Order: sequence, then C-alpha cells, then structure tokens
Amino acid sequence: MGNSDINRLDLNILMILAKEEATDELNGMTVNEINSYYGEDKPPLSARPNLCKRIRGLCSLKYIEEGIKDVISNTYFITESGLKRIKWNGGKKDE
Repeated sequence: MGNSDINRLDLNILMILAKEEATDELNGMTVNEINSYYGEDKPPLSARPNLCKRIRGLCSLKYIEEGIKDVISNTYFITESGLKRIKWNGGKKDE
C-alpha cells in the first residue's frame, strides 16, 4: 500500500479516532465530535463537507467503519486495518 492512498487530513481523522479509543461501533465519534476535537476555541479540523468526503473515502478503504447512530448522527470508528495504517501502538512512545 502506497503513501498516496490517504492525505494529511485523513491521518488526522485516523489519529483522533485512535486517541479517543473509538475502536468499535459503541465508542464511535460523530463528524461534529471529530471536527471539534481540538476544542471550541480552535478552528475546526476542516470544512464539514470536505470532512464528510474524506470520511467516506476512509470508509471505502476500510480504515474506518460506521458505528451506531447518536440520535440522528452517524458515528465512525477506526478498524484494525486503520490502526495498522497509522502504525498505532496504543499511544506509547518509542515503540
């Protein structure tokens, strides 16, 4: 798998899901939660339409999947292949 299959925004989405332990359908995050991850006083991660487009792309690559609904919003969680793609080691340093 080459480096060109995802971009920097995609990596940020995957890292946010991994850091928040959104690794199954019960612990998924909504688009708004992902977009406001860095705080309300910081700019959003991306424009909502662009973020939704990137999330759909990550779903098609099987790096993330849809979880259960949060009222009317879809939630998303990172898959094992997504964790492998970002070489996630549970947040530990030097591994």
